[in-house]
Amino acid sequence: MNVHNPLYERFNDLLKQVHIEVDQLKKEKNQLIEENERLKKKLEKANDTEKLFSTLGEPEKIALKQQIHGLIRKIDQHLEV
Repeated sequence: MNVHNPLYERFNDLLKQVHIEVDQLKKEKNQLIEENERLKKKLEKANDTEKLFSTLGEPEKIALKQQIHGLIRKIDQHLEV
């Protein structure tokens, strides 16, 4: 195979780009895992989960639910990689 072939060079460029993007996704996945662990520890510190949620107003509950769903979607996306 001719290493100066434009298609070969384009393939290598695209392959490098894929590697870069995969590395970025791995880093982001690791950050999400770390954030998830931090949030788990924070939740574990709460002795009474029911008390924790009962002290939240409805807007805070909705915001927390949306944040949790967003994190779950991100984690699911990265686990599919």
